[in-house]
Amino acid sequence: MKTKILILLVAVISIMACENQDIEFGDYDFTAVYFPFQTPARSLILGKYDLGVNENDNNSKFEIGVTMTGVYSNKENRSVHFQVAPELLDGVENVVALPENYYTIETPSPVTIPKGSVKGRIEVQLTDAFFEDPLSFAPEKTVNYVVPVLITEVENLDTLLVGKPLEGIINPSRVNEEDWEFTPKDYTLYGIKFMNKYQAIYLRRGVDVMTNAANETITTEYRTEFIERDELVKLTTTGKSNVELSNRIRRGDDVSPGDVNFELVFDNEGSCIVRSFGDDPYNVSGSGIFVEDGDTWGDKKRDVVYLDYAYTDSASNETHKVKDTLVVRDRDVIFEEFKIELTE
Repeated sequence: MKTKILILLVAVISIMACENQDIEFGDYDFTAVYFPFQTPARSLILGKYDLGVNENDNNSKFEIGVTMTGVYSNKENRSVHFQVAPELLDGVENVVALPENYYTIETPSPVTIPKGSVKGRIEVQLTDAFFEDPLSFAPEKTVNYVVPVLITEVENLDTLLVGKPLEGIINPSRVNEEDWEFTPKDYTLYGIKFMNKYQAIYLRRGVDVMTNAANETITTEYRTEFIERDELVKLTTTGKSNVELSNRIRRGDDVSPGDVNFELVFDNEGSCIVRSFGDDPYNVSGSGIFVEDGDTWGDKKRDVVYLDYAYTDSASNETHKVKDTLVVRDRDVIFEEFKIELTE
């Protein structure tokens, strides 16, 4: 009996000892390095961003990352040599290289993948000229400018993911997927653009006072009991301190002819003028102000834009005087990639 108890005790102790030990996994037979994305569309998020860290963005910086694979834990420094390679854009129609005077690469080649990490980061500093260029902002999943970067050599790494061309393709183009059985990952066309501090999804409430041809006034108020259920409106970057948006032309019970499109142009103090945008025919004019933490919903302070503007619907001989309150809901940030368009 004592022998059985002793055996059982030894077994329990052995199990406990096993449970307290860290599990170790072996590395793969070789290591490799690559760019994780070939056509990312990176938006610098200027201003506040609650769902992530955007300190670099507000300092006009971003990072181009390289990644290694093949190890469970990286126990030594690895070196990845790289160069800016404008020739990668040969045959590409829809993007161009970021002008040289718009940026400097602050991480010299080679970039280091440090011990304890599987990522190396190439830091890029943008200049003020970038933010003054209308090509530096673009619609979702598109960019105009890219930084074309190519890995040229590696140290303390076994291989580089250079892809495998299709049989019979003598001079494959890295950017043409049709040339490859396995596409290369030794390059990136790193798309870069920015969204200014005012771009976001807002919750809108307000009042529209319309005066018609008979000099009758019709007042339309749009708001809900709970602010988070107010109608949504997106403010989209049209310049370093400009955004465009739209509002419904409200005519009481009468059918609306559509939307009025207008632009907010902010100064350094947060005040703005309101004006028509693009081909909008309604002659919008007015003013507004951006106030940090000026409103609250969800038990949290929120930035807000107050607008006071007017416009004329000449086709119906109507004038509208509008007061809007726009409360930030979120910055509407998503991961983006763009598609390469090749010349024919």
